Formats: sequence, C-alpha cells, structure tokens
Amino acid sequence: MSTEVETKVDEIVDETKNTEGKKEPGMIRLVMVLAIICFVMAFSLGMVNKITAPAIAANTELKIQNSLKQVLPADEYELLEDFQSDNSIVTAVYAALDQGYVVQVAPSGFSGAIDMMAGISFDGTITGIAIINHAETSGLGANATKPEWQAQFIGEQDDVLVTKDGGIIESITGSTITSRAVCVGVNAARAVAASME
Repeated sequence: MSTEVETKVDEIVDETKNTEGKKEPGMIRLVMVLAIICFVMAFSLGMVNKITAPAIAANTELKIQNSLKQVLPADEYELLEDFQSDNSIVTAVYAALDQGYVVQVAPSGFSGAIDMMAGISFDGTITGIAIINHAETSGLGANATKPEWQAQFIGEQDDVLVTKDGGIIESITGSTITSRAVCVGVNAARAVAASME
C-alpha cells in the first residue's frame, strides 16, 4: 500500500514540476479581453456623445429661448457680446428691447452650478427668474424650479437675501445653500443690468 501512495506522490510531484515552467495563458488573455472591452466601451460612449450632442445643444437653446420669454417678455432679444462684469458667474447678457435686460448666471449651488436667468427691467426691478439647468437634489434644491418659490423674487428692487441672512426670500426647506445661490445669481444679474445703463 505504501508503494501505491509513493507512486501517486511521485506522479503529483512530476506534474507539478512539468507545470512550474509553464505560464498560464489565462492572465494574458484576461488582460487583453479587458483592454478590448474598455476600448469598445470608450468608443461607444464617444459615438453616443457625438450623435446626441446636436440634440442636446438644440434642447439647451430651446430652454434658453423659453426662459428669456418667461423672465422678461419682449418681442426681440439681442445677445450682448460686449458686456462688462467682474463677476465670473455672469455668462451672458441679453437686451430685451424696450423692456430691460435678461442676465444668464451660473452661481454655485449645493451640487454644482445652477444655470439660471434673471429678468431685470430698466428701473432695476426683478421681473422673473428661471432655472435652465441644475444638479440639485431632487425634492430639496430642485424645488428652486417651482414657480411658486420663484415668484417671491418678482417685483424686488433691492439686493435679495434669504431670511436667515436678514432678507425676505424664504429658503427652500432643507436647501438653504441652493436658496442662497439663487439669491447670489439674482444679485449678480441686477449688478450687471445696472452697469449697462
């Protein structure tokens, strides 16, 4: 019986010696397969981005046009290329002919920039605000898009602040940072509009 065990042990030792010098093709194959998968996925994502980019740009332009009409209704809007602002959150200024200015701003909210517009009449009155794009938390900061919250800005002629900072704007429950960001955006818009006169 011991000879049978010795024979089995010898066979196992021989097999081990024979496989020690061999490299497993599995590791190289695994790396190659993963590299190919990564390349295919990156290429696919790039193509999807290239295909959808024009539709995304058209949708953004439509949102901008709708926001212009919402915040300061006018027959015609002119994009002013030569506006001056020291504030980096101001991204564009539109002249709403015979009405005032619509200023596009991007203040920093809780989850990133809030792309928004504020309409400012020639006498400095806020005529409306609109959120174009945001990444705020759904159910909290995203409530800044609700017309009933935005309505409290309409008619204001001074800088706006949330009530926690001594102002009159009621913060969105649980979203003071977003509320403050919108106020910062509106105040920057008012400052640019005032400098245009």
